[in-house]
Amino acid sequence: VTILPLIYQLKTGLSDETIEKLTTRIQNAGTEVVEAKAGAGSATLSMAYAGARFVISLMKAMSGAEGIKECAYVPSSIVPDLDFFASPITLGAEGAAQVHDIGSLSTFEKAQLENKVYPELKKDIDKGVAFATK
Repeated sequence: VTILPLIYQLKTGLSDETIEKLTTRIQNAGTEVVEAKAGAGSATLSMAYAGARFVISLMKAMSGAEGIKECAYVPSSIVPDLDFFASPITLGAEGAAQVHDIGSLSTFEKAQLENKVYPELKKDIDKGVAFATK
């Protein structure tokens, strides 16, 4: 598991049980789309939209616009022992001008990050760095 929506930050008033159910649903959304399409497609449109949105924001920042925030998987010191992490960032003329903390988390989200997301990301990062340095 490397996807963890931070629903708690939306301040919706949803119960912990509902947040846990929504989290699982979001984590498995790509699989749901493939299953709904009976294996004949994937959720690539969502990824394409996210990529386009990010590039548009980056181009605005590179053109001098200020205060543009997005989320990105960037080199980071936010999480000890993880050299990269998806975090809110402020974009600037040179790319990620500032990496922000991920904010407040529920007890459930903290446990998910520490017990599931961080260990999986650590393995993925180590594998990626090993591949890139071959």
